[in-house]
Amino acid sequence: MKNLMYLMIYCAVLLTKVQPAAAYVPSLDFILTKSTATTGRQIISIDQDVTFKIGTEEATIQETWLVEGDKNLKLSAIGKGLFKSNINLHYLYNNKNKTSVVGKNKFATVLTTDFFEKLFFIRSTESFKAHLKELSITNQVRLSRADGRVTFAIGEPSGTKVNPQIWIDQDEFVIRKIRLPSEVEIDLSNITSVSTDLMIAKSQKIQWAGTTVEVKVKNISTKTGATLNQFYPQNFDQASEINFTNKTALTEAIDQFYKRFR
Repeated sequence: MKNLMYLMIYCAVLLTKVQPAAAYVPSLDFILTKSTATTGRQIISIDQDVTFKIGTEEATIQETWLVEGDKNLKLSAIGKGLFKSNINLHYLYNNKNKTSVVGKNKFATVLTTDFFEKLFFIRSTESFKAHLKELSITNQVRLSRADGRVTFAIGEPSGTKVNPQIWIDQDEFVIRKIRLPSEVEIDLSNITSVSTDLMIAKSQKIQWAGTTVEVKVKNISTKTGATLNQFYPQNFDQASEINFTNKTALTEAIDQFYKRFR
């Protein structure tokens, strides 16, 4: 009897420890609202290096982003080292459109679902829901893991088919991983708190079709002095140029990256 009593006490203690681990999963609205509270409310400037490695070849491109939420972004991408004179790109993103200038001609194209950068700066729950719908991510929520962290995985779990999903940290409510409809995967790590309402992943790993690209953030500033005027297409006139003398697997990866993901 005594042994039975000890066993019952042990089981009761064990259950008290196990049950909290079977953590409560909040509603999708709650998760999205908490996530949008981590993306800042100011215009943000981000300097980062994008590194490509294909076999023994390697190239790094310096990117500067100016961001006013998920609907207004601006990018400058300049080649470094051997590619300094080959890559000089400038793009403006407004809602679903991308504006670029080639020579003296200005072009506006419709963004595809491969443009993931805006997902890090969503500032309203309704906008987040719209992006999930655009990415064909269902409203299912479950506990999962990403970057070694417990996360809320949003979307239908993958089975025989690889499904698009987003993983949001259970504690910090920042995005830890994204899988796009094209099966491209973006892993995020080294989350940094920039201010009381802004957290940014300083490391990204983008993978598609056997290619891996790494992004390292070098500097983040919320004191940009920028205004909304800098995101108006009519005020945008920076011409872009990307030109490679020799075509290699490395230059093809760079070209594809800036056509698909930027």
